[in-house]
Amino acid sequence: MASQSAKAAGTAVAWTGYDTWLLALVGFSIAVVVLLIGWAKLHAFLALMVGAFTVSIFSGEGVGKAADSFTTGLGNTTGKVGILIVLGAVLGRLMADSGGIDQIVATLTRVAGPKRLPWAVTLIACVVGLPMFFEVGFVMLVPLVLQIAKRADYPVLRVGIPAMAGLATVHALVPPHPGVLVAIGAVHADIGLTLVYGLLVAVPCAIVVGPLFTAYIWPRVTARIPDSALAAFTTGAPARDIAPASANATVTVGATGADSALLGAPTSGSPTAASSRTTVSAPAQLPDRGHGFGPDGPEGTRRMPRFSVTIGTVLLPISLMMLKASCDTFDWAHGITRTSVEFLGTPVVALLVAVLVALFTFGWTTGASRRQVQETLSRSFPPVAGVLVIVGAGGGYSQALRDSGINAAIGQAAQHLHIPLLLLAWLVAALMRTATGSGTVATVAAAGIVGPMAQGLDGTHAALLALALGSGAAFLGHVNDASFWMFKEYFGLSVGGTLRTWTVSHTLLSLTSLVCIAALNAVAS
Repeated sequence: MASQSAKAAGTAVAWTGYDTWLLALVGFSIAVVVLLIGWAKLHAFLALMVGAFTVSIFSGEGVGKAADSFTTGLGNTTGKVGILIVLGAVLGRLMADSGGIDQIVATLTRVAGPKRLPWAVTLIACVVGLPMFFEVGFVMLVPLVLQIAKRADYPVLRVGIPAMAGLATVHALVPPHPGVLVAIGAVHADIGLTLVYGLLVAVPCAIVVGPLFTAYIWPRVTARIPDSALAAFTTGAPARDIAPASANATVTVGATGADSALLGAPTSGSPTAASSRTTVSAPAQLPDRGHGFGPDGPEGTRRMPRFSVTIGTVLLPISLMMLKASCDTFDWAHGITRTSVEFLGTPVVALLVAVLVALFTFGWTTGASRRQVQETLSRSFPPVAGVLVIVGAGGGYSQALRDSGINAAIGQAAQHLHIPLLLLAWLVAALMRTATGSGTVATVAAAGIVGPMAQGLDGTHAALLALALGSGAAFLGHVNDASFWMFKEYFGLSVGGTLRTWTVSHTLLSLTSLVCIAALNAVAS
C-alpha cells in the first residue's frame, strides 16, 4: 500500500510486486466482466458492478471503500453524461416521428442519383446518427434502406453497408454519443474542440468504410433478405412512401423504422429467402402509438418538415458547440457576446435549445397536436434507460480502478514499455471491445484506466486522446456484439458474410480513425 500512496502523491517509485499484482488484477477484473456478460449472460450493469467490487476488494481497499468508489463513480458519470444522453434521445425521437428522416432520405437520394447512391446513404446515416444511438438509428433506417434498394434496383448491401458505416462512424467519434462523452470527461477534454477534431476524423473514415469498402465487398458477399423481413415491412395496408422533398409533403400514419423494432428482427430460419434485388414495399401500417393522429387531429394531414429545417435542427447543437470551441480557441468574442456564446455552447444548453426548437420544427408546426408531441416525448425515455445504467456502472468501475491505484501502475508500465499514451488508449479500448462486444462499455472501461494519465495534457492532445478511446472501441465487432446479429438477420447474411462485412468494416473504421488521429497528433506536436 505504500507504493500506492507514493504514486498517488506523484512520487517516482521503483516497480514493485504490488504493481505487478495490480496489473494482473486488471486482467482478472476484465475477465470477470467478459465472462459475466458473455457466458453467464448477465446485464452489463451487473457485470461492471461485480468487476468494480472485484478490483476494490482484491486491491486491498476494503468492502466499505469498494461501495463508496462504485457509487461515487456512478453518480459523477451519470450526472455529467446522463442528461446529454437523454436530450439526444428526445431530439432523435422528435425527428423520427415527424418524418424528418424520410425527408432527408428523399431529398438526398433524388439529388444524388443511382450512381452516387452509396455516397448519399452514407451522408444520410451520418446526419441521422448525430442525435441517435447506433441501434436506434439502424432500426429506423432499415425500412428506408430497403425502400431505396427497391426504387434504385440496387443490391441491398450496396445501401445497407453505407448506412451502417455512417452510423458507426459518428457513434464512435462524434459527441454527444455516450462513449465519446465519457472519454471526454475522463481525460478532461473540451467537448467543442473534440467535436471539431471528431468531425475532421469522421469524414475520411465514413468515405473509406462507406462507399469505398462497399464497392469492394458487395459483389463478394451474398445477401438474401429473409421472408420474415419482407413480411415485417409489407404486411398490412400500405403506409407512407418516400414523398418528394417539398414543403407541403404530408405524412400518412404508418410504421417508421422505430416501429420495426417492435416487430422484432427477422430470423434467419426462414424456409425461403428473396434475393438482395427483391422488390420491397413500404413499411407496414401499424396502430397509432402517438406519432399518428387520433382525436386531436385529422388523420393523415401531418406535414413532413422541410429538408432545410430538418438539417438545421439536427445541426443546431453541433453548431453551438463548435461556435463555443472557436471562441475559446481564437478568442474572437468579448463581453456579453462571449458570455452568451459560452452559455449556449455548453453541451447541456446546446442540446436543450435544439430540443426546444425541435418541439416546433418537428412537432407543432408540422400539424402535430399537443397530445401527440407529449406522447413522442414520453416514448423518448425508456429506450435510453439501459444505456444510462451501463454508462453509470462503467463510471463506477472506472472509479474503482482509479481509487485502487491501478491506473498509476498501468501508467508506469506504459512508461517502461515506451508506449505512447495515444496508442495505449487505443489498445486498451480495442481489447475491451474485442472482449465485451460493446463499444460503450469498452470506452467507459478504457477511459477509467487511461483517464488519470491525461493530467497536464493541453486541449488538443486531450481531445485526440478522447478520440483514440472511441477509435479503439470500434475495433473488431464480432459475434459477442448484439448489433452484429441484428445486421446479419435484417440483411439475410451468413455468419461468415457478416464477419466479412460488419467485422471488417468496424476494424477498418478503427484503424483508419487511428491513422487520422495519429496524423493530427503529429501535426499538433
